[in-house]
Amino acid sequence: MEFRIIFELVALDHCQRGLASRQSENLNFPDAVIRSLLLLFLPWGISALHASEYGPICEWHEDPTTTMSIHWVAASNDERPGGEWKLGAAGFGYGDDDDQTVLKAMRGKYRSVYIRRAYEVPAKAPRGAELTVGIRYDDAFILYRDGKEVLRKGVEGAGASIGKVKKHEAEVWEYFKIGPANPGQKGVIAIEGHNENIDSSDFTLRPRIDYRAKGKLYPVIREGASWAYLAGGAPGAGWASIGGIGGDEVAATRYKFSYRKKGEREWSSARIRERKFGKTEDLAFSADLRDLKPASRYEFQIIRWGRPMGPWEFETAPARFQDGMTFVTGGDMYGTRAWLDAMNLRAGKEDPLFALLGGDLAYANGSNGGRWRDWLESWNNCAVAPDGRLIPMVVAIGNHEVKGYQYRPKNAPGREDAPFFYSLFSGKSEGANFTVDFGNYLSLVGVDSGHTANIAAQTQWLGRVLGNRLGIPRQFVCYHRPAWGTGVKGDATDIRKEWSPLFEQFKVDCVFENDHHTYKRTHPIVGGERSDKDGILYMGDGSWGVKTRNIPKDWKKRTYLAEAQALRHLIKVTLKKDEFLYEGMTEDGKIFDKTTRPLRRGGADNR
Repeated sequence: MEFRIIFELVALDHCQRGLASRQSENLNFPDAVIRSLLLLFLPWGISALHASEYGPICEWHEDPTTTMSIHWVAASNDERPGGEWKLGAAGFGYGDDDDQTVLKAMRGKYRSVYIRRAYEVPAKAPRGAELTVGIRYDDAFILYRDGKEVLRKGVEGAGASIGKVKKHEAEVWEYFKIGPANPGQKGVIAIEGHNENIDSSDFTLRPRIDYRAKGKLYPVIREGASWAYLAGGAPGAGWASIGGIGGDEVAATRYKFSYRKKGEREWSSARIRERKFGKTEDLAFSADLRDLKPASRYEFQIIRWGRPMGPWEFETAPARFQDGMTFVTGGDMYGTRAWLDAMNLRAGKEDPLFALLGGDLAYANGSNGGRWRDWLESWNNCAVAPDGRLIPMVVAIGNHEVKGYQYRPKNAPGREDAPFFYSLFSGKSEGANFTVDFGNYLSLVGVDSGHTANIAAQTQWLGRVLGNRLGIPRQFVCYHRPAWGTGVKGDATDIRKEWSPLFEQFKVDCVFENDHHTYKRTHPIVGGERSDKDGILYMGDGSWGVKTRNIPKDWKKRTYLAEAQALRHLIKVTLKKDEFLYEGMTEDGKIFDKTTRPLRRGGADNR
């Protein structure tokens, strides 16, 4: 029996007890045995993300049968003694207001910076070409090519043992030959830059690498390219050589991403997208995987400076409908970390195909990156299926993703007011509305209920995408602000006017609403009136991990309501051949409400 998966799950900072209990249930081990094994094996170093990373999480925004997007966030820590290799754009420095990677903590704390990057001379370079460095520097540097020193300016000694440094201003580009440039030649350029003294007013290290042929320069490493850099620490032996750097680290990127179908031996690599995370100095990273096999288990790992983390596992959706497949849905997630963890654990324990999350995810209000870190960590640690599979998510936007966190159906702010939401998730370049189609048997439609887009401005789009999916037998819509609530807050009358008629016209199976911190289920309704045959079912209203609001005592006067309770919950949806089962569920797995509805659209084999 393979114990490593157990230990990877239970060794996490949060959800330990719940995950250990879940694993003991699956393997018939008592909790005490799991805890004993954990104590025995933890010192050996379980593979997991480093303390400065948060995630990874899995998101579906394209066809879930063949794609998966993996996201994680890396915290940006100030440079400090004993620091780690990072990735930054050249030039490096401070004090001149023209540095791409600003070393905020350098002045008064350290005087040396180390950078390195792989290079490859283009195959079109002619024989006899010379490799050159163009550099602006303040005050001194030593350059190594493939581990050997080839150029030194203004410094005695090297590394932590530098002696005298001569002052030099980075006023112009200076160019130096550093050896032959043979076509296709690969290697590593490494440079250590040194300041005259620790209290110097500025520092600059800004290189570019070219080859020179027939009196002209041709780029090898362009100006402003990313380099691996170490600021505030001393590098290990061999840091400037290929052997010292190691295979994956030669490329001078912080991360590599590899994945494979479970059971296969060979790993495939995927390109990583990098961008700033919100308005912080943190970075968000993504690997977008395509051309996957339907209904297949994959494993992936993130290689951080040559050291693999993981593996984690996910599963693609089946190409055809399977009777009994499930998903969970809910919103308003992060009131307290304990509530968030508990409901995320429940989501994982139900082993759904995916989670449809209806906004107010981290309650960060467009400005608090720390809450997003917690949210990512909780989902990664807790929303894990009993067999270790990460639960993919499909996400809608809520008001607490946005600065000011107001409901503004007619004058919503732009996407720039939700910087974390839009920098983290994929498929949001045109806004927060989305369509996710599972083959031709299930469709999810998400709409922005007045948070970064006006409601009426989306009506035409909504009608078009619903109409285009008439041939798909199962269709759900998700958004944040309820049109048909329990009375704890005002209802979104703009949605009633603009969107509800479309749901009725195109026979949507269920609409999931959130925001009000209650549980509600309507009767099937048309225009607010009960219609068991043609009515639309609305469910919600967003109380995944937040403090609930008190239901008005006269809630039954809202005749469209079938059930209303003040409970933290998720909704589990089971897709059957001819009907749907909806179950309201608390964090301990108690089913407090359920109903069934027939399949509203035909299809001999239900696709």
